[in-house]
Amino acid sequence: MKYATIDIESTGLNRYKEEITFIGVGLAKDVGEPISKMFIYQWSEKEDRKKFKNLMKNIRKRKLKVVWQNGKFDTLFIELKTGIKIPISEDIMIMGTAYDLAAEHGLKKMAKRYLGVEDWDIKKKDKTSNNKEVVTPYLTKDVRYTWELFCYFMGKMTPHQMKIYKKLLMPAFRMYRDAERRGIYFDLDEFPNVREKYKKIEEDKLKELKSHYDINWNSPQQKAEVLFKSKKGENLPVLKRTPKGEPSADASTLKKLAAKGYELPNLMLEYTAANTLNKMFLNRWGEDSAYDGRIHPTFNLTNVVSGRTSCTDPNLQQVPRTKDIRALYHAPEGRCFFEADYSQLELRIAAHYANERTMLRIYNENGDIHTATAMLMTNGRQPTKEERNKAKAVNFGFLYGMGAKKFVDYAYDSYGVKFSLAEAEAFREAFFAKYSRLAPWHEEQRRLCAELGGVSNLFGRFRKLPDIYSTEWSKKGGAERRAINTPVQGTGSDILLSAAIQIDKELSQYGLTIVGSVHDSILGEFPESEKEWIVDEIRKIMIHPHLLDVFEIELRCPLDVDVGVGKWGTH
Repeated sequence: MKYATIDIESTGLNRYKEEITFIGVGLAKDVGEPISKMFIYQWSEKEDRKKFKNLMKNIRKRKLKVVWQNGKFDTLFIELKTGIKIPISEDIMIMGTAYDLAAEHGLKKMAKRYLGVEDWDIKKKDKTSNNKEVVTPYLTKDVRYTWELFCYFMGKMTPHQMKIYKKLLMPAFRMYRDAERRGIYFDLDEFPNVREKYKKIEEDKLKELKSHYDINWNSPQQKAEVLFKSKKGENLPVLKRTPKGEPSADASTLKKLAAKGYELPNLMLEYTAANTLNKMFLNRWGEDSAYDGRIHPTFNLTNVVSGRTSCTDPNLQQVPRTKDIRALYHAPEGRCFFEADYSQLELRIAAHYANERTMLRIYNENGDIHTATAMLMTNGRQPTKEERNKAKAVNFGFLYGMGAKKFVDYAYDSYGVKFSLAEAEAFREAFFAKYSRLAPWHEEQRRLCAELGGVSNLFGRFRKLPDIYSTEWSKKGGAERRAINTPVQGTGSDILLSAAIQIDKELSQYGLTIVGSVHDSILGEFPESEKEWIVDEIRKIMIHPHLLDVFEIELRCPLDVDVGVGKWGTH
């Protein structure tokens, strides 16, 4: 035997709160051969638990490779409940991602697509039960089709797809498995104070709103009625309508109304911000989530079709930038929390793709592209801080070709800066005149996508975009936009993964641990005693991860990194 395929059933997804019900193990001699031995262990049975542990000892002794479907989930569950650490030798969810980035990577979806197998799912209550007669046939198929998909991918994946799988995705998958295991230190002492603060803010704002109108202030319909429709209401100007033609009271509209000096929309925004913060974050955190004084998010490599990573339970990418909220995440005594953030990563990668000489010159001369863009608005005068901030909106808004009308809303919603439509049109024209290779690059990407049916990033990860051939303008336009931004965003994500893998591998011997990532940032901690030198080493690795050389990527401009040390969000 050379391979073991393992799959578990559990009462739920939270390994700290739920229990294993069954574990299935299949053994096979080699790739292409069927499973020759199948074992189903019922975890509530003491004798079955003993047999499973003995089999694991035998698998380790014989050095069998272990194949999984989402092994990050299963191995962490098994480790917590049994103390047994099982390696992830191969994982078909990650293989499926390397094989077809845009496809769904669930076991049943892949089995149907690649093996022609019909769905064998059973009811959730049956899967989570201890009924061996019901679960055994189901789990047996899970194990069998995991193995058959592994054999399928081994025969179908190109050498480059296998390189992406072996060199990039699997090391990242294992790195995130370790990050999920250790979690992020969470300040349980300060947490009650922060939670109480924002709970009171929400209550006070709601009380103030109720003093104006006694309605359900979480109801879009009732808010719109008070703001725009009722004769006894505010009678504010209608700036936007819903698809059904009703006056909109969404956040963007409220911001515009507040900017015009109306009091109630501003109060509504303050209430909504506190309500959302409490509902989405503070009410979900605490002792029920920080099981060992740490929060354990899940990091995903397979469910964002651009190739970017995502995060759930909690989604750290959505945690507000409010200082006292983020500062709840840091490191225990004797250790330092760090956030290593790529500077303007997408702008740099886009400059490379477009071979945009002005952008490349600015970056190669260590200049500031936001200042350079701002000087378009000031006729060459050194810009103020506010003018430079407006230039950020211009750079990030127009980078992928956004239209002037949409940009007006984007700039205000994302950066809080105001542009008239005439200003947006003028700055858009000036932007594409200054960075003159961007617009031709956009057109080249559209044509390339139409020729190939999709686009690749610099690591060679290909995203299919079949809507490029659609006769529906909206679908075709969406595919064209993705043909421009996917290579840039996907490359940025893969550069981050490359750096995180290397930092984890090379600096763990000095006590550094990675605890996660957020957008273009790596989060981690290290011993205070290593602070003098380790920050420079983190930055050095991130500026040029060695996987850039492995994938023969030579960027036309340098990368830059800011490394902040201290509580998250305070540096």
